[in-house]
Amino acid sequence: MTATIKVLKKVTLSIITGSTVSEPGKVDLTGSPVFFEFIYGLASAGLCPFECALHDKGVGESLSFNVSNAEAQNFFGHLFSPLRQALGLHIIPHKIALKVEVTAVVDADNREVVQSLAKVSSGCGGSCDCGC
Repeated sequence: MTATIKVLKKVTLSIITGSTVSEPGKVDLTGSPVFFEFIYGLASAGLCPFECALHDKGVGESLSFNVSNAEAQNFFGHLFSPLRQALGLHIIPHKIALKVEVTAVVDADNREVVQSLAKVSSGCGGSCDCGC
C-alpha cells in the first residue's frame, strides 16, 4: 500500500515553475524540477491551503497551481519562505504557476519533527525576507 500525505509525514515534492496556466490544470513549464521537502501539518495556525490541496495525495500524483503574488503568503502559509528560497524566487512574479508532483511520502522520525517544529516556531513568518 502506497503512503499518502497525512499529518507528520515527510513529503518530498518535485516542483517545476511555469510562466502561465494556459488552461485549467495545465502549466507551461519553463524550468528544471526543484525538490522540496517538508513535514506535513506542523504550523501552529493549522494547514495552509497548499497543504490542504496535497492532503491524501500519493507518490506519482501531481497538481498544478496558479497563485497571484497577493495570495502567495496566505496560500503557502509557513512554507512560503522556504519554498520561495528553494525555487529561487527573489522577486515574486505577478502569477506563480507551479506543477507539483509528489515524489515521496515517508514517516518522519522524531528528530526531523522536532527540527521542523523549531524552524516553524522560531522564524519571523517570512515577512522580512530573511529566509528563516
